Amino acid sequence: MSEPRFITLEEAFGLLENSPKSTVQQEMSVHLEAFAEFVEDESSRIALYEGDITLPYLAVKDDIVIVNGNLTVPGILEDCLEVNISLLLVLGNVTTNHLFTFSQICIAGNLTVSNTIVADSACDYSLDVGENLKAHLIIESGHWFDIKGNITADYIYGWHSSKERKGILATNLTEKDFIGEIDNDSRLELGTAMQYLMRNQPILRNAL
Repeated sequence: MSEPRFITLEEAFGLLENSPKSTVQQEMSVHLEAFAEFVEDESSRIALYEGDITLPYLAVKDDIVIVNGNLTVPGILEDCLEVNISLLLVLGNVTTNHLFTFSQICIAGNLTVSNTIVADSACDYSLDVGENLKAHLIIESGHWFDIKGNITADYIYGWHSSKERKGILATNLTEKDFIGEIDNDSRLELGTAMQYLMRNQPILRNAL
């Protein structure tokens, strides 16, 4: 498994400045600036993966993670693990099986999720994708989706983004489409849903 190297805040800004100019690249710089105080007080470091990288599992915790290339995670990619906020910046494409996101992720290229995206940040953060997003199932329960390209998904539950201009999701599921352990009237039990997904158990009533 490749290990990251840790870089300074100045090096991180320089890397973003020298990357291909795009709206997402500009947004990455804004988010990095917002997280800069945590690097300055040494509560966070900046971990850089150079080039295309494949990791069986990736959890973004208190360290900011930057991937200068494509990121492939055959298992689970998750953020905000054991912390209140986190930041993941990927300058290429991202491919994974499951994506569990509760904080800020910016992807310059495409995002391909072969199974499920679970997203909830109490409407504080966003999933920013510079090109296209493709997934089997999207569960958005309080998270912005800012997708510059097309969204292709078989099934979408959108509690928040479907109601707003930014990141509109074409919802085709309701709470009642989920199994009883996950359906909690107007909101979903996301923790239970993720446990089922990690065990490869169906979470929709029709086992789609």
